[in-house]
Amino acid sequence: MAVTIKDVAQAAGVSISTVSKVLNGHYSISEKTVQNVRAVMRELNYYPSANAQSFASGANHTVVLLANLGPNMAFRNPHMFEIIAGMEESLRKRGYRLMLQGTDETAACGIAEEIISRRSADAIAIHVGVMSHPLAAVLTRRAFPHIVLGAPDFDSQVCWIDNSNTYSGTVAASYLLSRGYRHLAFLGGKSYDLGSALRLQGLKQGLATAGIRLEEQYIWLGDSTRADGCRMTEGLLAQRQRPDAIVCANNYIALGCMDALGKHHISIPAEIGIMAFDDYPFSQIMEPPLTVVDINVRDMGTQAAKFLLNIIHHPNTQIQTYITTSNVISRASTK
Repeated sequence: MAVTIKDVAQAAGVSISTVSKVLNGHYSISEKTVQNVRAVMRELNYYPSANAQSFASGANHTVVLLANLGPNMAFRNPHMFEIIAGMEESLRKRGYRLMLQGTDETAACGIAEEIISRRSADAIAIHVGVMSHPLAAVLTRRAFPHIVLGAPDFDSQVCWIDNSNTYSGTVAASYLLSRGYRHLAFLGGKSYDLGSALRLQGLKQGLATAGIRLEEQYIWLGDSTRADGCRMTEGLLAQRQRPDAIVCANNYIALGCMDALGKHHISIPAEIGIMAFDDYPFSQIMEPPLTVVDINVRDMGTQAAKFLLNIIHHPNTQIQTYITTSNVISRASTK
Protein backbone atom coordinates (compact mmCIF):
# COMPACT_ATOMS: atom_id res chain seq x y z
CA MET A 1 0.00 0.00 0.00
CA ALA A 2 1.30 3.44 -0.92
CA VAL A 3 2.49 5.70 1.87
CA THR A 4 0.27 8.75 2.37
CA ILE A 5 0.76 12.16 3.94
CA LYS A 6 -1.31 10.90 6.90
CA ASP A 7 1.20 8.09 7.46
CA VAL A 8 4.07 10.61 7.49
CA ALA A 9 2.23 12.84 9.97
CA GLN A 10 1.53 9.94 12.35
CA ALA A 11 5.11 8.64 12.20
CA ALA A 12 6.55 12.13 12.78
CA GLY A 13 4.09 12.93 15.55
CA VAL A 14 2.79 16.07 13.85
CA SER A 15 -0.37 17.18 12.11
CA ILE A 16 -1.10 16.69 8.40
CA SER A 17 -1.03 20.48 7.97
CA THR A 18 2.53 20.57 9.38
CA VAL A 19 3.68 17.97 6.84
CA SER A 20 1.96 20.00 4.13
CA LYS A 21 3.86 23.14 5.21
CA VAL A 22 7.16 21.26 4.94
CA LEU A 23 6.25 20.01 1.47
CA ASN A 24 5.26 23.48 0.29
CA GLY A 25 8.20 25.34 1.80
CA HIS A 26 6.02 27.52 4.06
CA TYR A 27 8.08 27.10 7.21
CA SER A 28 6.16 28.83 10.00
CA ILE A 29 7.52 25.96 12.11
CA SER A 30 10.84 25.19 13.74
CA GLU A 31 13.84 23.92 11.78
CA LYS A 32 13.94 20.90 14.12
CA THR A 33 10.38 19.95 13.10
CA VAL A 34 11.21 20.43 9.41
CA GLN A 35 14.23 18.12 9.66
CA ASN A 36 12.20 15.54 11.62
CA VAL A 37 9.44 15.45 8.99
CA ARG A 38 11.96 15.17 6.15
CA ALA A 39 13.77 12.33 7.94
CA VAL A 40 10.46 10.42 8.32
CA MET A 41 9.66 11.01 4.64
CA ARG A 42 13.00 9.47 3.67
CA GLU A 43 12.52 6.56 6.08
CA LEU A 44 9.05 5.79 4.67
CA ASN A 45 10.15 6.45 1.05
CA TYR A 46 7.43 9.06 0.73
CA TYR A 47 7.86 11.06 -2.47
CA PRO A 48 4.76 13.14 -3.24
CA SER A 49 3.84 13.75 -6.85
CA ALA A 50 5.13 17.09 -8.06
CA ASN A 51 1.92 17.55 -10.04
CA ALA A 52 -0.19 16.85 -6.97
CA GLN A 53 1.81 19.36 -4.95
CA SER A 54 1.43 21.97 -7.65
CA PHE A 55 -2.32 21.39 -7.92
CA ALA A 56 -2.81 21.60 -4.16
CA SER A 57 -0.66 24.63 -3.52
CA GLY A 58 -0.72 26.50 -6.83
CA ALA A 59 3.05 26.13 -6.94
CA ASN A 60 5.61 23.69 -8.26
CA HIS A 61 8.63 24.72 -6.18
CA THR A 62 10.75 25.52 -9.20
CA VAL A 63 12.82 28.58 -10.04
CA VAL A 64 14.06 28.93 -13.62
CA LEU A 65 17.33 30.76 -14.26
CA LEU A 66 17.71 32.33 -17.71
CA ALA A 67 21.35 32.85 -18.70
CA ASN A 68 23.75 32.71 -21.62
CA LEU A 69 25.33 29.25 -21.39
CA GLY A 70 27.27 29.49 -24.64
CA PRO A 71 30.83 28.24 -25.31
CA ASN A 72 33.59 29.61 -23.05
CA MET A 73 31.07 31.33 -20.78
CA ALA A 74 32.61 29.67 -17.71
CA PHE A 75 35.94 31.29 -18.64
CA ARG A 76 34.51 34.69 -19.56
CA ASN A 77 32.19 34.88 -16.54
CA PRO A 78 33.35 32.46 -13.81
CA HIS A 79 31.39 34.37 -11.17
CA MET A 80 28.13 33.18 -12.69
CA PHE A 81 28.73 29.59 -11.58
CA GLU A 82 29.35 30.67 -7.97
CA ILE A 83 26.14 32.71 -8.01
CA ILE A 84 24.23 29.70 -9.36
CA ALA A 85 25.76 27.44 -6.69
CA GLY A 86 24.72 29.82 -3.92
CA MET A 87 21.19 30.05 -5.30
CA GLU A 88 20.80 26.30 -5.74
CA GLU A 89 21.98 25.49 -2.23
CA SER A 90 19.69 28.04 -0.62
CA LEU A 91 16.65 27.04 -2.69
CA ARG A 92 17.24 23.31 -2.13
CA LYS A 93 17.22 23.82 1.64
CA ARG A 94 13.73 25.28 1.29
CA GLY A 95 12.45 22.50 -0.94
CA TYR A 96 12.81 24.30 -4.27
CA ARG A 97 14.53 23.24 -7.51
CA LEU A 98 16.70 25.52 -9.62
CA MET A 99 16.48 24.83 -13.36
CA LEU A 100 18.92 26.34 -15.86
CA GLN A 101 17.63 27.55 -19.21
CA GLY A 102 20.24 28.61 -21.75
CA THR A 103 19.16 31.55 -23.87
CA ASP A 104 20.24 34.89 -25.28
CA GLU A 105 18.86 38.42 -25.03
CA THR A 106 16.61 37.94 -28.06
CA ALA A 107 14.95 34.69 -26.98
CA ALA A 108 14.76 35.32 -23.22
CA CYS A 109 11.60 37.40 -23.41
CA GLY A 110 9.61 34.69 -25.21
CA ILE A 111 10.81 32.02 -22.78
CA ALA A 112 9.77 34.14 -19.81
CA GLU A 113 6.32 34.75 -21.37
CA GLU A 114 5.82 31.00 -21.75
CA ILE A 115 6.91 30.23 -18.19
CA ILE A 116 4.56 32.84 -16.79
CA SER A 117 1.61 31.82 -18.98
CA ARG A 118 1.97 28.13 -18.16
CA ARG A 119 2.93 28.74 -14.53
CA SER A 120 5.70 26.21 -15.05
CA ALA A 121 7.81 27.90 -12.35
CA ASP A 122 7.16 29.91 -9.21
CA ALA A 123 9.78 32.51 -10.09
CA ILE A 124 12.35 33.49 -12.69
CA ALA A 125 15.97 34.56 -12.14
CA ILE A 126 17.60 36.36 -15.06
CA HIS A 127 21.31 36.92 -15.56
CA VAL A 128 21.79 40.54 -16.58
CA GLY A 129 23.58 39.41 -19.75
CA VAL A 130 20.24 38.34 -21.29
CA MET A 131 18.18 41.23 -19.87
CA SER A 132 16.33 43.58 -22.24
CA HIS A 133 13.67 46.30 -22.26
CA PRO A 134 10.96 43.91 -23.56
CA LEU A 135 11.75 41.34 -20.86
CA ALA A 136 11.63 44.01 -18.15
CA ALA A 137 8.22 45.10 -19.46
CA VAL A 138 6.90 41.52 -19.34
CA LEU A 139 8.10 40.91 -15.78
CA THR A 140 6.65 44.12 -14.41
CA ARG A 141 3.38 43.98 -16.40
CA ARG A 142 2.69 40.42 -15.31
CA ALA A 143 3.91 41.11 -11.74
CA PHE A 144 5.68 37.75 -11.75
CA PRO A 145 8.22 36.91 -8.99
CA HIS A 146 11.70 37.51 -10.41
CA ILE A 147 15.17 38.79 -9.74
CA VAL A 148 17.85 40.02 -12.13
CA LEU A 149 21.41 38.97 -11.27
CA GLY A 150 23.21 42.25 -11.89
CA ALA A 151 21.88 45.77 -12.27
CA PRO A 152 20.32 46.44 -15.71
CA ASP A 153 21.97 49.26 -17.66
CA PHE A 154 18.60 50.95 -18.21
CA ASP A 155 15.84 52.34 -15.99
CA SER A 156 13.13 49.84 -15.10
CA GLN A 157 10.97 48.56 -12.26
CA VAL A 158 12.49 45.06 -12.17
CA CYS A 159 13.95 43.57 -8.99
CA TRP A 160 17.70 43.12 -9.10
CA ILE A 161 20.73 42.28 -6.96
CA ASP A 162 24.28 43.47 -7.54
CA ASN A 163 27.35 44.86 -5.86
CA SER A 164 27.94 48.61 -5.83
CA ASN A 165 30.58 49.30 -8.46
CA THR A 166 30.87 52.88 -7.23
CA TYR A 167 31.59 51.68 -3.71
CA SER A 168 34.10 49.14 -5.08
CA GLY A 169 35.92 52.05 -6.73
CA THR A 170 36.16 53.91 -3.42
CA VAL A 171 37.46 50.71 -1.77
CA ALA A 172 40.21 50.48 -4.41
CA ALA A 173 41.19 54.12 -3.82
CA SER A 174 41.27 53.70 -0.04
CA TYR A 175 43.42 50.58 -0.27
CA LEU A 176 45.97 52.08 -2.66
CA LEU A 177 46.23 55.29 -0.64
CA SER A 178 46.85 53.22 2.50
CA ARG A 179 49.75 51.53 0.69
CA GLY A 180 51.37 54.87 -0.14
CA TYR A 181 50.34 55.21 -3.79
CA ARG A 182 49.53 58.77 -4.91
CA HIS A 183 49.83 58.93 -8.72
CA LEU A 184 47.09 56.64 -10.02
CA ALA A 185 45.83 55.75 -13.49
CA PHE A 186 42.68 53.94 -14.62
CA LEU A 187 42.22 51.56 -17.57
CA GLY A 188 38.56 50.77 -18.27
CA GLY A 189 35.92 49.68 -20.73
CA LYS A 190 34.35 52.03 -23.23
CA SER A 191 32.06 54.83 -22.09
CA TYR A 192 28.90 52.70 -22.43
CA ASP A 193 30.33 50.05 -20.06
CA LEU A 194 28.30 51.00 -16.97
CA GLY A 195 30.23 48.81 -14.52
CA SER A 196 33.55 50.29 -15.61
CA ALA A 197 32.17 53.84 -15.53
CA LEU A 198 30.85 53.41 -11.98
CA ARG A 199 34.16 51.93 -10.79
CA LEU A 200 35.96 54.95 -12.24
CA GLN A 201 33.46 57.26 -10.54
CA GLY A 202 34.09 55.59 -7.19
CA LEU A 203 37.86 55.71 -7.68
CA LYS A 204 37.67 59.47 -8.32
CA GLN A 205 35.49 59.97 -5.25
CA GLY A 206 37.85 57.97 -3.06
CA LEU A 207 40.88 59.91 -4.24
CA ALA A 208 39.06 63.22 -3.80
CA THR A 209 38.63 62.53 -0.09
CA ALA A 210 42.44 62.64 0.14
CA GLY A 211 42.63 65.80 -1.97
CA ILE A 212 43.93 63.91 -5.03
CA ARG A 213 42.54 64.47 -8.53
CA LEU A 214 42.68 61.73 -11.16
CA GLU A 215 43.92 63.60 -14.22
CA GLU A 216 42.25 62.97 -17.58
CA GLN A 217 45.51 61.92 -19.27
CA TYR A 218 45.68 59.02 -16.81
CA ILE A 219 42.20 57.74 -17.71
CA TRP A 220 42.19 55.40 -20.73
CA LEU A 221 39.06 53.68 -22.05
CA GLY A 222 38.86 50.89 -24.63
CA ASP A 223 37.68 47.34 -25.18
CA SER A 224 37.67 45.06 -22.14
CA THR A 225 40.30 42.79 -23.68
CA ARG A 226 43.87 41.78 -23.03
CA ALA A 227 44.97 43.39 -26.30
CA ASP A 228 43.41 46.75 -25.45
CA GLY A 229 44.76 46.55 -21.91
CA CYS A 230 48.23 46.33 -23.42
CA ARG A 231 47.55 49.16 -25.89
CA MET A 232 46.20 51.49 -23.20
CA THR A 233 49.16 50.78 -20.92
CA GLU A 234 51.55 51.69 -23.74
CA GLY A 235 49.75 55.03 -23.91
CA LEU A 236 50.15 55.56 -20.19
CA LEU A 237 53.85 54.79 -20.30
CA ALA A 238 54.30 57.49 -22.95
CA GLN A 239 53.20 60.16 -20.46
CA ARG A 240 55.87 62.46 -19.07
CA GLN A 241 55.21 61.18 -15.54
CA ARG A 242 54.39 57.52 -15.12
CA PRO A 243 51.75 56.50 -12.55
CA ASP A 244 52.85 54.55 -9.49
CA ALA A 245 49.71 52.39 -9.59
CA ILE A 246 47.26 51.37 -12.31
CA VAL A 247 43.66 50.39 -11.55
CA CYS A 248 42.14 48.11 -14.20
CA ALA A 249 38.36 47.75 -14.58
CA ASN A 250 38.64 43.97 -15.04
CA ASN A 251 41.02 41.01 -15.15
CA TYR A 252 41.37 40.96 -18.94
CA ILE A 253 42.58 44.56 -19.07
CA ALA A 254 44.92 43.77 -16.17
CA LEU A 255 46.44 40.89 -18.14
CA GLY A 256 47.24 43.23 -21.01
CA CYS A 257 48.58 45.81 -18.60
CA MET A 258 51.01 43.25 -17.19
CA ASP A 259 52.05 42.29 -20.73
CA ALA A 260 53.00 45.90 -21.53
CA LEU A 261 54.84 46.47 -18.26
CA GLY A 262 56.77 43.23 -18.77
CA LYS A 263 57.69 44.27 -22.31
CA HIS A 264 59.26 47.46 -20.89
CA HIS A 265 60.93 45.56 -18.03
CA ILE A 266 58.97 47.52 -15.42
CA SER A 267 58.89 45.73 -12.09
CA ILE A 268 55.50 44.99 -10.47
CA PRO A 269 54.93 46.24 -7.79
CA ALA A 270 58.34 47.84 -7.09
CA GLU A 271 57.90 50.44 -9.86
CA ILE A 272 54.17 50.28 -10.65
CA GLY A 273 51.43 48.50 -8.72
CA ILE A 274 48.40 46.94 -10.41
CA MET A 275 44.93 46.43 -8.98
CA ALA A 276 41.70 45.21 -10.60
CA PHE A 277 38.15 44.14 -9.78
CA ASP A 278 36.64 40.64 -9.36
CA ASP A 279 38.58 37.61 -8.13
CA TYR A 280 38.53 35.40 -11.20
CA PRO A 281 40.47 32.10 -10.97
CA PHE A 282 43.27 33.38 -13.18
CA SER A 283 43.71 36.44 -10.90
CA GLN A 284 45.54 34.07 -8.56
CA ILE A 285 47.92 32.63 -11.17
CA MET A 286 48.98 35.83 -12.92
CA GLU A 287 52.61 36.75 -12.40
CA PRO A 288 52.57 38.39 -9.95
CA PRO A 289 49.17 37.36 -8.49
CA LEU A 290 46.65 40.19 -8.83
CA THR A 291 45.30 42.34 -5.99
CA VAL A 292 41.55 42.74 -6.50
CA VAL A 293 38.42 44.30 -5.07
CA ASP A 294 36.04 41.39 -4.82
CA ILE A 295 32.55 40.45 -3.66
CA ASN A 296 31.31 37.19 -2.16
CA VAL A 297 29.44 36.06 -5.26
CA ARG A 298 28.27 32.79 -3.70
CA ASP A 299 26.61 34.84 -0.96
CA MET A 300 25.11 37.00 -3.70
CA GLY A 301 23.40 33.84 -5.02
CA THR A 302 22.24 32.94 -1.52
CA GLN A 303 20.75 36.40 -1.01
CA ALA A 304 19.10 36.28 -4.44
CA ALA A 305 17.39 33.00 -3.48
CA LYS A 306 16.18 34.44 -0.16
CA PHE A 307 14.92 37.50 -2.00
CA LEU A 308 12.94 35.32 -4.45
CA LEU A 309 11.44 33.13 -1.73
CA ASN A 310 10.32 36.24 0.12
CA ILE A 311 8.56 37.52 -3.00
CA ILE A 312 6.95 34.12 -3.67
CA HIS A 313 5.57 33.86 -0.14
CA HIS A 314 4.81 37.58 0.26
CA PRO A 315 3.70 38.85 -3.17
CA ASN A 316 3.19 42.42 -1.97
CA THR A 317 6.88 42.84 -1.10
CA GLN A 318 8.02 46.23 -2.44
CA ILE A 319 11.83 45.77 -2.32
CA GLN A 320 13.41 46.42 -5.71
CA THR A 321 17.17 46.25 -5.17
CA TYR A 322 19.77 44.62 -2.95
CA ILE A 323 23.41 45.69 -2.85
CA THR A 324 26.22 43.40 -1.73
CA THR A 325 29.46 44.72 -0.22
CA SER A 326 33.07 44.60 -1.46
CA ASN A 327 36.41 43.67 0.09
CA VAL A 328 40.07 43.73 -0.97
CA ILE A 329 42.09 40.58 -1.58
CA SER A 330 45.69 41.77 -1.32
CA ARG A 331 48.29 39.95 -3.41
CA ALA A 332 51.77 40.55 -4.80
CA SER A 333 50.81 43.01 -7.58
CA THR A 334 50.70 45.83 -5.00
CA LYS A 335 53.09 46.86 -2.21
